[in-house]
Amino acid sequence: MTRRLPAWALLALLSLVLALGACRKDSPQEAQAPGDPVAAVEGLAKALRDNDLVRYSRLSLPPELYDRSEALWNRRVAEAEPVDDADAAEYDKMMARFTAPDAEAQLNRDLEPKLAKLEAEIAGQWPMMQATALIFLNAAIQANTELSDEEKAHSNEVVAGLMAWAQPSLFTDRARARVAVSALVETADALALPTLAQARALPMVPAMEKGGIALAGFKKVAKAYDLDIDRALDGVQAELVSANGDSAQVKVSYPLLDKTVSFEMEMMRRGDGWYSAQSVRDAEAELAEAGEEAAPAQTGAAADAAG
Repeated sequence: MTRRLPAWALLALLSLVLALGACRKDSPQEAQAPGDPVAAVEGLAKALRDNDLVRYSRLSLPPELYDRSEALWNRRVAEAEPVDDADAAEYDKMMARFTAPDAEAQLNRDLEPKLAKLEAEIAGQWPMMQATALIFLNAAIQANTELSDEEKAHSNEVVAGLMAWAQPSLFTDRARARVAVSALVETADALALPTLAQARALPMVPAMEKGGIALAGFKKVAKAYDLDIDRALDGVQAELVSANGDSAQVKVSYPLLDKTVSFEMEMMRRGDGWYSAQSVRDAEAELAEAGEEAAPAQTGAAADAAG
């Protein structure tokens, strides 16, 4: 089951397929959302910094809603149709290449002519391609009806920074490519999911554990190209903008390459903890779409009265 993440989280999760790392299971104490909206945002950032998507998912939703979301995920896995033969063959072939005994050497050999071709073809055309891509991406952001004006502004800022960073000389650098390939090979081995059927059969918690492995590896690949995602997550700063009962607005800032970007995040209190309002709404909407009967929402005030 997927849910929308804040843009700084999306930056850290750009590719969950290619990565290396170690994810650990959360303890009950670590999985308890803080009773303060600023601390709740900081807890989400720390979970991503630790590559702990199990903890991140638990901090994203109130316990009852998390349990129902996990049950829906696992039910969908159990009821899923067999994987498509063509998709399975493509995935299995890819993983076999990345886990072969000589994978790193073979992949570097195969990559060299592709990098040489890219170097020859893109150099003079990049400024025009860069401008066109920036226009297209910004238009797509503006057309996304699920994003608020604040989220659109933040997304545009992130896109501008990443497009300025993405220079051809960076991606055709052979030394960087070798570091990235090494990380990909280590990742594929660490994921231990040689077939698509195995990957699709994962219950939610094991899937989040594998996602943590992938996230850590993606960070290694990104860092080979000077995009330090852990630095961005280490630099997350949260500041309370406003609070009214069980709702709050938190300003989130973080360093992205050579500048600082920020956005506001809506938080809501459920029981004793604070959670991303968007994550809660997305989970509730997905459960409703699946025909799951909603449990009565218990706000902080209601929980206090019940106690």
